[in-house]
Amino acid sequence: MPTTDAGQPAARPAPARVCVVGAGFAGLAAAAALAEGGLEPVVLEARDRVGGRVHSRRLANGAVVELGAEFVEHDHATLVATAARLGLAMAPTGMAYGDREPRGGLPVDRATVMAEVARLRDLLAGPDGPGPGGGPGDPGLLRPGRSVAEVLAELPLDPGARQAIAARLQVSAGQPAEELSAAVLGHAGSSFSTRESLRVAGGNQRIALALAGRLPGAVRLGAPVRAVAWSEAGVRVAVEGAELEAEACVLAVPASVIGRIRFDPPLPAWKAEALGRVVYGHAAKLFVALRRVPPASAVLSVPGHFWTWTANGADGAVQPVVSAFAGSAPALAALEVAAGPAGWRRRLADLRPDLELDRGELLSTWDDDPWVQAAYSTRTPAFRPGDPDLLARRVGPLHFAGEHTAGPWSGLMEGALRSGHRAAAEVLATQPGLRATL
Repeated sequence: MPTTDAGQPAARPAPARVCVVGAGFAGLAAAAALAEGGLEPVVLEARDRVGGRVHSRRLANGAVVELGAEFVEHDHATLVATAARLGLAMAPTGMAYGDREPRGGLPVDRATVMAEVARLRDLLAGPDGPGPGGGPGDPGLLRPGRSVAEVLAELPLDPGARQAIAARLQVSAGQPAEELSAAVLGHAGSSFSTRESLRVAGGNQRIALALAGRLPGAVRLGAPVRAVAWSEAGVRVAVEGAELEAEACVLAVPASVIGRIRFDPPLPAWKAEALGRVVYGHAAKLFVALRRVPPASAVLSVPGHFWTWTANGADGAVQPVVSAFAGSAPALAALEVAAGPAGWRRRLADLRPDLELDRGELLSTWDDDPWVQAAYSTRTPAFRPGDPDLLARRVGPLHFAGEHTAGPWSGLMEGALRSGHRAAAEVLATQPGLRATL
């Protein structure tokens, strides 16, 4: 501990206050890391709960479902480590997120689809082997400006497999294959992984609740931020009827709604334009209780652009519920999601005659959530390779987090957590004097 000239212990400076806007995974991860680093985070969240797009719900029959982000893959090391640090267990699901039986559409079976996916790396590789960065990708095929649909149409694939692959990628990205960047084909191998997926036992939202629990008194719910005034001296954050002063601010809100915040002075053009170029997919989820517990399963409706699954719960047994996920605005329109769950339930029953659907269903939509208005970020043919750096780069005392800033991890819970850690590290690096006294 530092001492004065008289040999007495010197008073420690008050912890620097940092305002974190958003209590999703990114904001809470940032706040927890800031607190561990000796700073004083204050988290402002517009909703009446923590977790953002991660929201778990227990049904009347005891099944736990994820209204938002759900699957954890084995390379999601930050999420798995975070859960372990918080004392939360990971629960194997008994099925693989990337391995789905195709139904409907052109005739094709699962084995053929997976075999054609395995061929993609060779088909996409240039004459000198893998493309830039060590991954697959002939620059001619996957060059910027091209779509998934355009590239798949040029490859000598089984027609049924081509249709199923396009549908699978469209559903997962929440974006029509014609409007989805061909760059995602470079990750097709991992996207179609057959490794068993994981979830947090008892619900993924438990991570958010546990992180918030380590920040007693720091999280303020129902506090949407209206304005942020900033300078090199610090920030002043305005919510309804109050203002908060801080040395720095972490903005962990989706790019789709950050425009609601008035910045004084305005964000520089390079940052505002990069945020404006972020494109979000559109998705919805449907959950229907089951009269009889089935085996674990994963089935894709190729023409319907939705998939369904039954999976293990925390106890290792399959839960009595079937979940469904539809991706892209056209798919939601075709399922008449805006009118409620009835139409989708009928399509689900047609797709899965092997299941005994019970009464009642639960529909989860994101487009009508005022604090995101979409699902998660995706990449279109207009994607600019330099945008991930611009989205993550700080502006004076303003630091930016959220899955859309996570580069190759964008669109994932893993990316949200990583972005929060990165933003916190940036803030801590601007407080060298404080860190040296702790």
